[in-house]
Amino acid sequence: MDSHVRRVVVVGGTASGWVAAARLASAFHGTVSVAVLETPQRAAAVSATGQAAVVAPELQRGLFDRIGVPEEEWMRACCASFKAAVRYVNWRTEGAAETTVRITGNGGVDHFYRPCAEMPRCAELPLSDFWRHRRHEGGTTEPYDYACFREPPLLDARKSPRRLDGRTAVPYGWHVDVRMFTQFLRKTAMREFGVRSVRGKLLRAERDARGMLTALHTVGGASVAGDLFLDCTGTESLLLAGVLGEPFLDARDRLLCDSAVTVTVPHDDAAHGIDPFTTATAMPDGWAWRMPLPGRFAAGLVHARDLTAPQEAADRLCALWGLRPGHATVRHLAYRTGRSRRAWVKNCVALGPAASFVEPLADEGLADVLHMVDRLVRDFPSRDGAEAPAARFNRAAQARYARARDFAQLLYSAAPRADTPFWRAQRELPLSDALEEYLVGHRAGLSPEAGEAPYDALLAALAPRRAAPPAALAHRPAARRTADAEFSRIRRQQRILLETLPGAHEYLHRLHTRPVPAAAVTV
Repeated sequence: MDSHVRRVVVVGGTASGWVAAARLASAFHGTVSVAVLETPQRAAAVSATGQAAVVAPELQRGLFDRIGVPEEEWMRACCASFKAAVRYVNWRTEGAAETTVRITGNGGVDHFYRPCAEMPRCAELPLSDFWRHRRHEGGTTEPYDYACFREPPLLDARKSPRRLDGRTAVPYGWHVDVRMFTQFLRKTAMREFGVRSVRGKLLRAERDARGMLTALHTVGGASVAGDLFLDCTGTESLLLAGVLGEPFLDARDRLLCDSAVTVTVPHDDAAHGIDPFTTATAMPDGWAWRMPLPGRFAAGLVHARDLTAPQEAADRLCALWGLRPGHATVRHLAYRTGRSRRAWVKNCVALGPAASFVEPLADEGLADVLHMVDRLVRDFPSRDGAEAPAARFNRAAQARYARARDFAQLLYSAAPRADTPFWRAQRELPLSDALEEYLVGHRAGLSPEAGEAPYDALLAALAPRRAAPPAALAHRPAARRTADAEFSRIRRQQRILLETLPGAHEYLHRLHTRPVPAAAVTV
């Protein structure tokens, strides 16, 4: 009997579902059939951040390049803008709900950036280690992000990460309209790779004697048979939790926020420019985001229902952006932070929020989905040999979830504010053993291990005096001189790029108003 997996069924017409379908169909083109069951309760789904979503740089290399879609083509189709960093506002100062950047106690501005770019390395160490040494020795007062990355001055000036001729100047991701992005992926996957779409509400699932899924049936009478099933139904987790009953491990003991309110706000890009970054602003009762799209931006407020009622959160969000409550279309979202005990059970693999969800503060979204689908492609199972691939997949899923959860909690716990019930309650929650171990090493001046760089960036911005510099640097004068040259090179590049890069609005305006090539009209 043939033990090869020949049929894959993706459940959920979400962006996650179509990313998975397109990636699998392109990887196994002609040897594995892929069908997507678009359940009506999820067909028009949006991300946890409302009508906009972040697309990480990995999506171009890991998906669109592989399926032969140029960046400009999908950007135009999805009303995309640039996201070269996350800008964190007012995480170091206490105060009322406001989007204006406050002034810190030492006269600085209360914002910092986490660029898409990786930390430069020097003499086998991250450049941030040398910044810590210079700061400890009194050699600099320059903020961590402005010293170690080219991007911050460019972002302040709202510069495009690409030149007008299309050449990339600095690494970046994108903001996209979720509905348009999902539809573009859907049409591309169906047209280019023969992915089949079946619409209908899931009624029941067939399972064999071993408990393996064999077919799904809809209310309308359609059925889809498969050998491997991917649950991309978001937090509903229709297959993994609903059919297979896999338990959910809640993370309320780590993160308080469990709700969000979202709204779309019109914006005059020509008059005010467009931010090439996502903004995350600390609020008395949580935090607020802003994701620019051409002509508008998606905004939201994340909060804890036990401390802030949904309508109160909606009123505060509207007040932030000068909207009249009752006249703006405000959307309420409730979610659980946590993960399924296992993401791969039997022949069902859950991806994205169907497997785990960390509040949007640390949600990797589609980048996480693509990473896990790449693992699935690499360790693709047979029908009789899924145990080893599933075990490896589950270990990786748990590790990625733990890092994202710890990142979000570290941002809250490192922020030096305790002026409201929310902040006091969040700071009292225990940290994971892994995060506690990292903090001990950080305070001792140890360089970050692989995967710890995001933690290091937060502490360099929020608590720069908390850690000693690496002791080894006192004995490496040549390495310090090399790092000094690197800091100087970064400053020179900042000046050059400020003078030569176009504004983000200028680049995006040209992109989105240029006539569409005839070949792209049919997409």
